[in-house]
Amino acid sequence: METAQSEYLEIMEEIRDSLELAAVKQSDLQNVTQILHSEQELDMNKDIKLLELDEHLMESINKGDSLKFQGDKQDSVVLCTKNRTYNVIEAETSNSYLLIKKLDLFQQTNVDTNDWIIKDRNISGIFHTYYEVKECEPKLEKLLTVLEPTSFKGKEYESSIPQELLYNWHRLQNEIQASEDELTQALSDQLIVNIDGYFRLISFESEVQSLTFMLDLFDENSWEIDEVDKEVTYDSLKDFVIEPVFEILFKKYTDISDKSKKDGSPLHRYNEKECCKILAKVLLAASPVTEYKQFMESWRIGTPEKMEPKEEYLGGIALIKWNSSSMKKEVVSFLESDLPKDINERFNELFKTKDRWTVEEIVPYIMNLTTHKMNVNALLTKYARCSISNGTKYYSSKHGK
Repeated sequence: METAQSEYLEIMEEIRDSLELAAVKQSDLQNVTQILHSEQELDMNKDIKLLELDEHLMESINKGDSLKFQGDKQDSVVLCTKNRTYNVIEAETSNSYLLIKKLDLFQQTNVDTNDWIIKDRNISGIFHTYYEVKECEPKLEKLLTVLEPTSFKGKEYESSIPQELLYNWHRLQNEIQASEDELTQALSDQLIVNIDGYFRLISFESEVQSLTFMLDLFDENSWEIDEVDKEVTYDSLKDFVIEPVFEILFKKYTDISDKSKKDGSPLHRYNEKECCKILAKVLLAASPVTEYKQFMESWRIGTPEKMEPKEEYLGGIALIKWNSSSMKKEVVSFLESDLPKDINERFNELFKTKDRWTVEEIVPYIMNLTTHKMNVNALLTKYARCSISNGTKYYSSKHGK
């Protein structure tokens, strides 16, 4: 007991000496004073990391939602809430952050007592870096890559699909760096179908074959373009097109019509632009460069009678160029999906392919780069130069001559 009392008195004397050297009066202190000690041989930096949180992240935690780090070992880590994605970047700080267990805050040190209370507090860790977060677009480039090996090509090919390569929702969430809501939206934006609990990319060949069945039936029934019967279509094709694939393709290529059946249920209208565009892609796949008149004639022959192929439907899949050697116009395959995902690289590729573009020509090739913060006009203002010739607005390289 005497030893403890002696040690206490020594500590109090050391504190008074320190206060005197610091020119601090004891009366200026709170009634509770905390003395900080470093724990020896304890490196908390290996076990604990400091993470900066914005208001949305704090709100998510307070609501009981989960925050999740996502990505493979080779990926730069991202942090996801239910509907947002954040880059996580290590940053240095000029100050040292101290991690202290059970540290009393200001209100707790202002107690009503005449005694001077001394409390020992151990420093569990000293940090000179922390992780800051910055909201970013979901990183979805990998989505099509991981689903490509198990693309749905038709019922006859299903037995050859490696089961270990299939992706269910849980596996996709773990590997794709996007929030739950953003991943759900990405799946709906692509031709990705859920078959027996696994997400499958519909192959181009299967898409074309299934749509061809649908359009052939459309011709056979002599329907008007806005009098397409969904139930009759599926019932006629169910032996050739499985229901999940039919549903997603019918949704892509039709809209609800103003007309309805006798029982009041709605009829549908084929989307002429989408139907004509995929039929043009079939021609372009077979012949990437075709004389203009020949292409347009082949396109018209392969399109249902009730639809009319139009040059404007080629946006995002082909360019119309003048061949100075043959002195004729040509239709040249130029797919938006083949262009770089990086904005600078994409604009460089666009202006390398063609010196100047009209708004109508370039928009299909940059639309997928837009965000809620940067629309088409903002992209063109930042990455291209505008000029007007004979009343027509053109966009060219920002750094071109």
